[in-house]
Amino acid sequence: MVMITKLAKLTTNLGALVLRNPSGVRHVLGTALSASEDVLRPEGDVRSFRAASISEIARSDADPRCVVHLFHEGQSAISPLEALALASLIQSHGYKKIFEFGTYKGVSTTQFALNVGPGGKIYTLDLPENDPRHGLAITSCREEKLTTEKGKGSLIPPDLLERVEFIREDSAQFDPSPFENQIDFVFVDGAHSAAYVENDTKKGWRMLRPGGSIAWHDCNSRHLDVVRFLKQFEHTVTRIADTSLVYCTKGSG
Repeated sequence: MVMITKLAKLTTNLGALVLRNPSGVRHVLGTALSASEDVLRPEGDVRSFRAASISEIARSDADPRCVVHLFHEGQSAISPLEALALASLIQSHGYKKIFEFGTYKGVSTTQFALNVGPGGKIYTLDLPENDPRHGLAITSCREEKLTTEKGKGSLIPPDLLERVEFIREDSAQFDPSPFENQIDFVFVDGAHSAAYVENDTKKGWRMLRPGGSIAWHDCNSRHLDVVRFLKQFEHTVTRIADTSLVYCTKGSG
């Protein structure tokens, strides 16, 4: 009965939009289509993950203020809400040492640098611009093309660069030993193939200190390898509502 009522209400709203605001129909149908595709593909359905709002993932005893740098729509690899979620995680937990797999243009790097505060450090890893070779499979043609793209980290504001250390290396060859149990927050957002998600997660977990957190970007039906990996991950993960972010905090055991 509830479903029939909702369908009737949606039909009524669509009819009203056609008459009053036809341009809004595209937005509504696009959102509904995307949601239906997510649910129709069970392997990409993220509803099985516990969901939490941004206010829930922040420490309640911390200063709720954080800083977000917004980029032009064509530049941003993360949404404004995802930028806010990452900034809130970093600032409210007082994380100072960040390790990021996948620099790209530096949009997420910028959020980290703004919120670690003075004395904080971000290590961000990506392939050298003059050497796109990679040791593990990349199954997406789009991501394969990105391996040759120039300008990694180019959008990071100059005044934040002193907090950022670039590591130009294939993560498949990267040795996490020098960082073992020292990193407060790890962000996995490099290649989204199964091999790289597993590689980056295992190395990130080694570097993560007890009490620190690891987060993954693009956990949605368009990146099935990410979803599949997290569904079989041995630790409990939490999806941040209305984003493609999932995170997990490392216990002390």
